[in-house]
Amino acid sequence: MIDAIATTVGRTAKFIRRQKDNYRVAITRSAANGFLLNLTAQYDAIYTVALGANAVELGTVSSIGSAIAALISTPVGWLVDCHGIKRLYLLGTALLAGVALAYALAPNWQVIIFATILSSVSMRLTGTGCSVLCADSVKNQDRATAQNLCVTFASLLSLIAPLIAAPLITAFGGLTVQGIRPLYYIRFIGYGLVLLFVAAQLREPARVNGNGAGAEPGFMGSFRQLFQGETFLGRWLLISSLTWLPNSMTAPFLQLFAHQAKGADQYLLGIMTTATIVARLLFGVPLGRLADRIGRKRVIYLLTPLWYASHLLLVFSFNSTTLILAGALQTFYAISAGITGAMRLEVVPVEQMGKWSGVVGLFQGLVTIPAPIIGGFIWRELGPAYVFIVPLAVDLLFRIPLLISVPETLKIRTNQRTGRP
Repeated sequence: MIDAIATTVGRTAKFIRRQKDNYRVAITRSAANGFLLNLTAQYDAIYTVALGANAVELGTVSSIGSAIAALISTPVGWLVDCHGIKRLYLLGTALLAGVALAYALAPNWQVIIFATILSSVSMRLTGTGCSVLCADSVKNQDRATAQNLCVTFASLLSLIAPLIAAPLITAFGGLTVQGIRPLYYIRFIGYGLVLLFVAAQLREPARVNGNGAGAEPGFMGSFRQLFQGETFLGRWLLISSLTWLPNSMTAPFLQLFAHQAKGADQYLLGIMTTATIVARLLFGVPLGRLADRIGRKRVIYLLTPLWYASHLLLVFSFNSTTLILAGALQTFYAISAGITGAMRLEVVPVEQMGKWSGVVGLFQGLVTIPAPIIGGFIWRELGPAYVFIVPLAVDLLFRIPLLISVPETLKIRTNQRTGRP
C-alpha cells in the first residue's frame, strides 16, 4: 500500500515537473480556492434563505450571476488574447475576496445579488485565465490528466474544509445567519493571501501577449476569423452550454433540498460534500489518464449514468447513507464536465483560446441564465424533487446526441483546427 502511494506521488510529481511554471501556479491557486469555497459552499443557499429569500428569489440570484457572466465573457476573452492574462487573472482573484466580504457584511438577501455579480465577474476572469494557462502550459496528450489533476489538488484541501466548517458553525450558533457569517470573513482573509501569491509567481505567457497594432483584425473581425472554415464549433458551443445546464439548475437547491426535504443537518451536509471530494480524489486522475489514452468521449459515456444515479439517489433517499452516496456519485458529473472542458481546449489553437473561451462563456450564459429561475418555479409549482429530474431528461435528449455527432479530439494536434480529425 505504501509503495503504491509512493509510486503515485512520484508519477504525479514527474507529471507536474514537465509542465510550465504557470501550470503550477494555477493548480496552487485552484487548491486554495477549493478550500475557501468549500468552507461555505454547502451553506450558501441556506444562508441566502435565512436572509429572507424564497425559492424563486434564490434561483433569480443565480440567474443574475449567469447573465453577468454571459455579458462579459466575450470581451474578457478578446482582452486576454490581445493584452495578456496576468492583470485580468489578478483582478479576478481580488474580486473573489470582495465576494466573501459582501457575503460577510450582507444585512439582507438583496446584497447577495451584488455578491453574485462580483462572483460571476471573478469566475469569468479566472476561468478564462485558467483555460489559457492550461492550453499554453500543457501538452495535448496530457490535457485531460492536467484538468483532473488540478481539480484533485483542489479536492485535497476541499476535503477538510467542510469538516472544519461544521464545528465552527455549531460554535457560532448553528445553521443561522449568525452561525454561518463568520466563515465568510475567513474566506476574505484567505483570498487576500492567494492574491499576494499569484501576483508574485504568475508570469505572462509569451504566446498570448498582445502583438501591438494591427495584430488583431478588430473585435468583431477576430471572432469572425475564429469560425472561418470550421465545421463543429457550433455544435461545441451547444455541448459546452448543455454540459453545465444540470449544475446551473440544481446547484442553488441541492443543499436546501437535502436540509429541508431529507432532514440533513450541518454535519451531514459536510459529510456529503466530503464524500464528493473523496470520490474525486480516488477517481479524478485515473479517469483523466484513461481519457487521455482511450478517448474523451468513451469516458464521458461511462460516467454519465453515474451522475444520473446521484440525482436519483438524492430524490429517493431514505436515510443518511443514501444521501452520502448521492454526494459521492455527484463527483462524476464534475469529472465528466472536466473532460468535456479538455476536449473544448483542443478544437482551437492556443492563440485564439481567449476568444473561444469568451464565446463559449456567452453561449453557456444564454442557456444557463434561465435555468435557476426555472428551477425555482419547478420547486414551487411541481415540487422540489423535479428540480433534479428534469435536467437528466434534457441531458439525455440533447447533449448526448450532440456529443455523439462530433469527432473525438484526442488525436487532434495542438495547432490543428476543429473539423479536421
